Amino acid sequence: MIVSHKHQYIFIKTRKTAGTSLEIALSGNCGPDDIITPLALIDETIRSNLGHRGPQNYIIEKKGFFNFIKSLFGIQSSHYNHSPAYEIEKKIGKEIFANYLKFCVVRNPWDRVVSLYYWRLKNPDFYKIDENISFSQFVKNTDAKILSDSHIYTLGNNSAVDIFIRYENLEQELNKVLSKLGLHNVTLPNAKSGTRISKEHYSLLYDEESLTKINQVCAWEINFFNYSFEDYRNN
Repeated sequence: MIVSHKHQYIFIKTRKTAGTSLEIALSGNCGPDDIITPLALIDETIRSNLGHRGPQNYIIEKKGFFNFIKSLFGIQSSHYNHSPAYEIEKKIGKEIFANYLKFCVVRNPWDRVVSLYYWRLKNPDFYKIDENISFSQFVKNTDAKILSDSHIYTLGNNSAVDIFIRYENLEQELNKVLSKLGLHNVTLPNAKSGTRISKEHYSLLYDEESLTKINQVCAWEINFFNYSFEDYRNN
């Protein structure tokens, strides 16, 4: 997640939408007062090698005795990579949130969940899942707020974002946003690439139970962005 006071924008980071690559690229234009949340060590290495700014200003300093005591025990409020809109608004203030250009990336939810599945399989210890779990079991056992992204970029049941960039047309739509902000086009690094073991069409992993669950938990984004399930299972 990035809050750029220099360019007056807020990048809200969704899951499995090239968000890390985008954070790395955007940080190259950030100023010293901008908020940049931390990435994994391997991604911070990419960012450092490009000469871009790393994590900064993401810990929220609060005054007062009790907050001082909390800080001594390492208890601090901070911004983090997938901070939802309501948390960002609360932490930076309604005025800044309302006046800055807010954007994020969205992706076909059925495809995104397949990508999420393979990412978690690559990191089973961190996510505490069985390495042999099937896709259907993964969908069945995973909380709706992990499978859906809409709570990240909505307030109540309404969009909190000014511009949605579609993952399926990422670089072209991103560069339109950058142009609107008066920034040059950027080249996206391939952060977190190569985690999807199979290149088969996403629909081939779905059975009726997993399809029904994604249809339900991702209904807001399916309807709002008019996504459709391309079914290659009977081809």
